[in-house]
Amino acid sequence: MVLTGGFMVEHTDPLISFNSPTLPTYWPTPDLSAASFVASNAIVMGEVTVGEGVSLWYSTILRADIAPIQIGAHTNIQDGAILHGDPGQPTILEDYVTVGHRAVLHSAYIERGSLIGIGAIILNGVRIGAGSIIGAGAVVSKSVPPRTLWVGVPAKPLRDVSDSEAEALIEHAQCYEKLALVHANRGTDLGFI
Repeated sequence: MVLTGGFMVEHTDPLISFNSPTLPTYWPTPDLSAASFVASNAIVMGEVTVGEGVSLWYSTILRADIAPIQIGAHTNIQDGAILHGDPGQPTILEDYVTVGHRAVLHSAYIERGSLIGIGAIILNGVRIGAGSIIGAGAVVSKSVPPRTLWVGVPAKPLRDVSDSEAEALIEHAQCYEKLALVHANRGTDLGFI
């Protein structure tokens, strides 16, 4: 994992190279103290704060060099996901959010218990309502009401999310937190088995 603030903590990924042994120190050091797992090759810089039980998986990038990034408790940011923002437009994720592999969130607000599908793109100023699902590969350019499933390019509403599906989204985030503890060598419950 690479952090700003004048120090570097383990970085062994040969696919990522830097011109210096650390990222620029201009920005504040991220506060990852409450995270349950931060992968060794996750890149986290600037004004980033995370809640209890957050997991930042392999090759994730949280670049808060222009706007803050806030991650709520028990949220998982999966492999290769990218979070960034524009001036005055932070990226905020509430509790129990799942961000799928290689998703991109840019100056977006994701409410509690939502799932952002693999490879989805959430654009500036978009707010995803609580308990919503964004399908894999969707490009979301306008806000999504709570408890709806949106798919496609551009993303459009497909249907409502049921009570049982909304509950399953919270459970999915809880399973990922258990799996994260195994990856951090602090547990043996894989969560999904």
